[in-house]
Amino acid sequence: MNQVKMMTSNLPKVSVLMPTLNYARFLPEAIESVLNQTFHDFELIIVDNGSTDETDEVVSRYLSDKRLRYFKNYEKGMAGNWNKCLEFSKGTYLKFLCADDKFHPQLLEKFVSIMEANPHVSLVTSYRENFGRAATTTDARTLEAWKARKHLLDGKRAIHDTLHTFNWIGEPTAVMFRRSNLKLGYFRKDLVWLCDWEMWLRHLTVGDCYLIPEVLSYIRKHPGSGTESLTKKGYANYFEDYDFYKSLAYNNGDDYAISRTEMQALLKHRARNCAKAMLKSLGKLNQKTFREVFVKGFKIAYSERVIADTLFQVSLNSLKKKKRNRADKIAA
Repeated sequence: MNQVKMMTSNLPKVSVLMPTLNYARFLPEAIESVLNQTFHDFELIIVDNGSTDETDEVVSRYLSDKRLRYFKNYEKGMAGNWNKCLEFSKGTYLKFLCADDKFHPQLLEKFVSIMEANPHVSLVTSYRENFGRAATTTDARTLEAWKARKHLLDGKRAIHDTLHTFNWIGEPTAVMFRRSNLKLGYFRKDLVWLCDWEMWLRHLTVGDCYLIPEVLSYIRKHPGSGTESLTKKGYANYFEDYDFYKSLAYNNGDDYAISRTEMQALLKHRARNCAKAMLKSLGKLNQKTFREVFVKGFKIAYSERVIADTLFQVSLNSLKKKKRNRADKIAA
């Protein structure tokens, strides 16, 4: 019994999980942002997903710190590597740090403090800033969302809110969650664009969200970043978004306290985005990728009966844009 108690007490309070793939050039800054935290009861787990750069050499320089553990994973895919990180973790609280991002020195201290003081909180997040070569200032929509929702937010309300707006909760680098809630499952491998947000929604079915109104994480923007790479996939996110909302509308929408009528309206909105993708692909049908976008967009738009109103809205927006351009020219 004493031995069991001793082993339990030696487990880290926090597991910081760092999945990486060919980010050797960013790893020192990310690793040091963890090792230099004001909160010390953590383990840092780095899981390499088959890098071909100098990742091994970079990580080896830090292995003398016993809080750091390094693993190789050959299961391809972003969600698969994130899940492998979870499998290796031992901490009570789980905190991802993407290998090209970094933490504020007090992030763990402040996140853990909220978790410890609020046992009903499932997720803790905070304000964050972009940095790096391709960085832009935080957009007005996100700033407004944070301003309206800071501090404690009921889980069901947070679900309802994000489904009607966007994932203001944030990327894995921005969010801490409880190991005990892994009973709800890991990241879904069938999702790419939405795999983190879908995970947050599940956790919010059993607890609340806390938004700390301070910048405590930094998201690097560069041409090879995960977000940038996903954006370059074109309209794939529109289709994944639609499929996800459709699954909620016909399966487990009740778990998220959203009425069937509300969910159908949200689904229509996503279908209109797919219809817009279809229309934007019209001038590029000589390319296979855009032919596929057109066909998929048409099928969704037709089944949801949104072709006519999307055409009207696109035409109206085009006329408004031309009118603004003419007004700008006259003013100049």
